[in-house]
Amino acid sequence: MKVALCLLFLLPFDAQAQPGTDSLSTKLLQPADLRADFRYLRRLLQETHPGLYRYTPKERMQAKLDSFDQSLSQPMPFYAFFKAVSVLLADVRCAHTHALPHKKWQEQSNNTLKTLPIFLWSAQGRSFVLFNGTPGPGIKPGFELLAINGQPMEAIREQAFRYHWRDGFIESSREQAVRGQLFALFYYWYIAQPETFTLTFRTRAGDTSQFSVPAQPFAVSWKAMKTNPVNRQMLAWYNAKKPKSPWRLSFPDSLAHTALLRLDAFGGEGARNGDEAIRRFRAFMDKTMARLVKKQTRHLIVDVRSNAGGWDSQGIELFTYLMKPDSAVPYYARQHSITDSTEFLQFSDLSAEDRQNVRNELSPEPDGTFTLKQGNTTHEPKRYPPKPNRFRGNVYVLMNGQSVSTASEFLAVAHANRVGVFVGEESGGAYEGGNGGSFITLALPRSGIEVTTPLVYYDNAVPQPGQKGRGTLPEHGIPVLFEDILTKYDRQLEFVKKLIRDKEQR
Repeated sequence: MKVALCLLFLLPFDAQAQPGTDSLSTKLLQPADLRADFRYLRRLLQETHPGLYRYTPKERMQAKLDSFDQSLSQPMPFYAFFKAVSVLLADVRCAHTHALPHKKWQEQSNNTLKTLPIFLWSAQGRSFVLFNGTPGPGIKPGFELLAINGQPMEAIREQAFRYHWRDGFIESSREQAVRGQLFALFYYWYIAQPETFTLTFRTRAGDTSQFSVPAQPFAVSWKAMKTNPVNRQMLAWYNAKKPKSPWRLSFPDSLAHTALLRLDAFGGEGARNGDEAIRRFRAFMDKTMARLVKKQTRHLIVDVRSNAGGWDSQGIELFTYLMKPDSAVPYYARQHSITDSTEFLQFSDLSAEDRQNVRNELSPEPDGTFTLKQGNTTHEPKRYPPKPNRFRGNVYVLMNGQSVSTASEFLAVAHANRVGVFVGEESGGAYEGGNGGSFITLALPRSGIEVTTPLVYYDNAVPQPGQKGRGTLPEHGIPVLFEDILTKYDRQLEFVKKLIRDKEQR
């Protein structure tokens, strides 16, 4: 199965840890610096973030911001301020809004920060070893981590969740905060920075075992992960060579008239702009449709698990190749921004040409917002017709909490339009829509903390959900058990295969 090892492989394989210390751990910020950074961040949020009040009423959010400002009267260690900023941004409840300690945080993590040398995977509210990053063979994949330095994992998990960025109130996506290298970083940034970890495990046999291991840079841990024989099987399964293409079509031998369409991302496959992204995806999908016809395919499994998104247009294109209605339907009810100012847009991912043209793409509204024109001059949502060669058979969609951004929008609109049967876990993006499009990334001037925020508010063309802020929910919720990870068993895909076999036998 496809397992997203978030932030595990950030460094080239020949990277080496360099001697050094984390200078931020002893950095002290004075009140004037704290207030300057916070007020700059507050302006960024209030003047550009379209979803600042999406889940928190304006009065409550403003009170939170006022309280933060008033608390900055005494010198504060860097990491204390970073934690406070991270909590504030987590409270926006936007998966595209977060803070990082500084621009070179990845390099620092790989080579300097002394972090937990164990790669964990979480399942059903528990944390298990997937890779052992120490030289010794005692800690084995499958061991359940019960405590770190005497603190139960239940409490540690809750602390990590407090700082994690997620849309709304989605449960599935926050598990990323307690997985892999991201968990090691969260522990270092937000919980403690020990030189040594005393780890308490439950072994596969059910015994309790304790190990004391040194904290070390990730490059050291990664080297041990590659050489420690206890990791051999897990590495063979979950460190396989990256496929040449993020989009792949296959035909399972075990199922007749069935195809599996795997989409790792909507990243454009090298596309340099939106038009090229559409052309490349259409070319792939047209070839896919032709192959499905040739193979007399009746059942199509669309796998967008752990799809981190990309070009919105590719999600829309996928929908038009699968949609059931013969008439055109809207994909977004509305997309809007709250600013057309170029002051903060200079820090965005928009090109210089796009920044100059931004006012031509936005229609001012009476409430002070700006509606994206969606390719037309009216305020009506753009409607998308089905592709003439679309797939007309049975569709099954695999999804999970790491199906985010563009993938989550596709899931919501496809679900609302009854494209097929949805199987897996709650998606990582809100059903009604999130915030994204283009992004601002800037460093706060005094501390250097790097902040990322979105520019566009998305309203998906879907019915009002029963519970705002939750992801798309599958008809068949099939959790992944850690036993599945240890045996490389794809429980969700096997469930879909059974649905197909049962349908064929009727």
